[in-house]
Amino acid sequence: MAEFVQDNGVMRWLVVVAFVVAALIVVGRLTRPRAGQRVDAAADGAHLLMCLVMLAMLIFPVASDPHAMRGILTALTVAFAMLFGERLFRLRRDPAPAPDELLALGYHTVAAAAMLYAMGGHGTDHGAAALGWPAFALAALFVLDALLVLGTAGHRSRRWRWVHPSGGHPLTSALVPHLVMDIGTAFMLIAAIGQ
Repeated sequence: MAEFVQDNGVMRWLVVVAFVVAALIVVGRLTRPRAGQRVDAAADGAHLLMCLVMLAMLIFPVASDPHAMRGILTALTVAFAMLFGERLFRLRRDPAPAPDELLALGYHTVAAAAMLYAMGGHGTDHGAAALGWPAFALAALFVLDALLVLGTAGHRSRRWRWVHPSGGHPLTSALVPHLVMDIGTAFMLIAAIGQ
């Protein structure tokens, strides 16, 4: 993946800027929530961690140790899955929590697992061939999600539900990091396929 990222410099730095903006938005959501804005610290914390991991891989594509990145992504996938399970259990006991709080953590679990899958070709003799069609399918899934988020952003009643809890206006600060994560994850999968 490092070669693909380095060979596509303009795209790489556009994605870096997008992740920096997303990280700043999430930090703002966590530190200074606006009136009427629901903040889910676990989901936003997950977003921030994913942004930082992606930034490390994009800014330092050669220096990022694939084994260390796999370890971090494995830990994140397990942690997000455990949080998702805890929220699912809580939702079954008490339907008071909003479903989008559950969906946000589910989304991060899938995104971390997809990135971990993309890292699977690193350090092996198989490389991209080991990833096969699932990597294409996952990239398409994240692109489709981004398109659905964009297509329903302005329609309060039809808002795509895989968005972080927000309240207030449908064009929330949660939408931008979600779109960046979609695009970044698809970019990482495509980079892994193209290595």
